[in-house]
Amino acid sequence: MRKFATGESLICLQPPPFPTIAQVCAAGAAGDFWERFGALQQIDPQRVLIFGDFGLGSDSPIILDFGRDASNTPVLRLKWGPRGQGNERVQGAEDFNEFAEMLGLTKGLA
Repeated sequence: MRKFATGESLICLQPPPFPTIAQVCAAGAAGDFWERFGALQQIDPQRVLIFGDFGLGSDSPIILDFGRDASNTPVLRLKWGPRGQGNERVQGAEDFNEFAEMLGLTKGLA
């Protein structure tokens, strides 16, 4: 887990269906979070699925970015800058398979 995000000790995965950032913004459920802090200039909100975070109050969504590579989709997280300024998307895993291996989700599978 720490290999994916240094300093984090918990990952919470959301159940499907996974919304895109564009869907969450359109629903207004997150207020202005994405526009103010979501580093939207680094991604295509219509091609990114949100599937987890680092727990209650973390405000650091974990996403699959199909806009970068739809066939080998990287897993990114939101890395906060000082006081919420200069936030950026950081790649934590090359793809979901690598992410699952980092978390030990593939142990015991044949």
